[in-house]
Amino acid sequence: MLGRRDFIWWSAGASAGWMAGATALAQGPVSRDVLGLNIPDEILGLLPAKPLNLARTIASIVALEKEADAKNLPSSMLALKGPTQQYPTSEASLYQAALPRLVTLIDRSEDADPGMADQAGAILADVHASQHVVPESLKPPGQPAVPPQPAQMPEVPVPISRARDFNSLRGEYARLFSGVSLRSEFSDTANWHLSMMKKARTRYEGVGNAVGVPWYFIAAIHGLEASFNFRAHLHNGDFPLTARTRQVPTGRPLVWLPPADWESSAKDALRLLGFANQKDWSLERTLYRLEAYNGFGYRRLGVPSPYLWSFSNHYERGKFVADGTWSAKARSQQCGAAVMLKLLVDAGDVQAFA
Repeated sequence: MLGRRDFIWWSAGASAGWMAGATALAQGPVSRDVLGLNIPDEILGLLPAKPLNLARTIASIVALEKEADAKNLPSSMLALKGPTQQYPTSEASLYQAALPRLVTLIDRSEDADPGMADQAGAILADVHASQHVVPESLKPPGQPAVPPQPAQMPEVPVPISRARDFNSLRGEYARLFSGVSLRSEFSDTANWHLSMMKKARTRYEGVGNAVGVPWYFIAAIHGLEASFNFRAHLHNGDFPLTARTRQVPTGRPLVWLPPADWESSAKDALRLLGFANQKDWSLERTLYRLEAYNGFGYRRLGVPSPYLWSFSNHYERGKFVADGTWSAKARSQQCGAAVMLKLLVDAGDVQAFA
C-alpha cells in the first residue's frame, strides 16, 4: 500500500506529460479516497486533472518494490541512491525518479521472476511514452517538421548554427563537446545513466559487433528511445517484445514471432534507421547522426537540441512536447546523448571515437 508520505513525495510535482504515459494503467472515477487513503483537498489540488491515474501508476511501482523485497530478490547496482530516489518533488524529478526505480526492478527480477520484470517493463514503457516524440527522420515525407518560429523563445546559453549539413556543423560539435559540463542538479541521475550503460555494455557490444555500430552509440539511443527498457523495442520503447511495434516505426521487425528477444529487435532498429555498417564514427559524425535522426527543428529555432545537450550547461529549456507542438518553458527530462557520451569518456569507458 502506498503510504501518505510516499504519495506526497511522488505527487507534488506531477505533470500532464506523466499522466499521458500512465493512462494505460488507469481505470475508474476520481475519488477523494485514493488507494484507501483519505487524501486531503490541499494534496489533491497539487495533482493533475486525473490524479487517480498518477496514483495508480505510483502505487504499482511501490507495490512491485515491496513485493521484490518480500521475495528477497537480489539487490541491483542500478538502484539510485541519495535524495532523488526518495523525494521527487518537481516535474523534472518525477521521470528521473521513476526511470531508475523501474529499471532497477527489471534488473532485480528478470532472472528470478520474469513476470514481475514484465510488469515493471510495461510501466516503464508507459512512462517513456510521456517523454517520447517521433524522431523527425521517421515522419512521413512532406509532413512539416517544425512550425513557424513562435513568439516566445527561451534564453539560449550558447549560439547555435542554423545549418544542417555536416561540414558546416563539424566544428561546432567539437567545440560544444569540449566545453560541455554537467549541471549539478542532475548529477545523481547522470551518474545513474553511467552505471546503467556500464552494466549493459556487454549487451550493447553484442548487438554493435553484429551490425557495425559502436556500443556507446547504442547505449545513448537506448536511453533516449526506450528509457533503457530491455523488455521493449529499441525502435521506440514499445512493449512487449512478443509483438511488433505499434508506434512509428510500426510493424517492426517485419518477421517477429514469439519468443522474441531485445537483441534481435535492436539489430532491426539499427539497420532500419541506417546506422548499421557505417564507416565514420568520429565524435563529430556520431553527434551529427544523433541530431539528424532526432531532427534539426531545434536548430531552426536557434535552440541547442536537448536530444544532445539536456542536463548540460549548453541547454536550459525549450522543447517540442508533441509533434509540432513547441513550448518555450518545457525542459527535457531526459539526459542528452552528448552528455551520456561525455560521461563515458570522463569515466574512461570510451577512449577514442573512430
